[in-house]
Amino acid sequence: MLTLVESMPADCYRERALSPARRYRSLASGAACLVLLAGCMTRHRPGAMPDAEPGGVQFQSYCAGCHEHAEAPPLAGSPWVAGPENRLIKIVLHGVRGPIEVQGQTDDREMPGFGKILSDADVASILSFVRRRFGTPSEPITPAAVSRVRAANQTRTDYWSVEELLREP
Repeated sequence: MLTLVESMPADCYRERALSPARRYRSLASGAACLVLLAGCMTRHRPGAMPDAEPGGVQFQSYCAGCHEHAEAPPLAGSPWVAGPENRLIKIVLHGVRGPIEVQGQTDDREMPGFGKILSDADVASILSFVRRRFGTPSEPITPAAVSRVRAANQTRTDYWSVEELLREP
């Protein structure tokens, strides 16, 4: 039997049984809410994005907060995006710190590395998306290329500096 607890003065509680009519209304409204929520869930499936461009979802999750919605260096037309793929992979895996110039503007922030949380396939997908959207048309970056760069720098624990990236792309 369903019961309702009502608050009483001086922290006393009194329990009262619900009438059959009240119990029916309570169950009916709960069922209506479940039906409504179930209907919403069938129409809105967060994982199902058939029109999403490969890498675009990850870009929105990991990159857009700074590169589209904040004061981070712009990616469109950036020589860092269009430059050597190894350099771009290094930046995403380990991050970059220090003054960096893009389109005549110098920015002195740090970009965190995502190598510990993104797979080679994720990094390749994001960077291929970035190049398609913001750079010049080029071949997609492959998971194998990311794997090679990751293996070559597996002992690295710090951000890259701009000077290091320019010296050995």
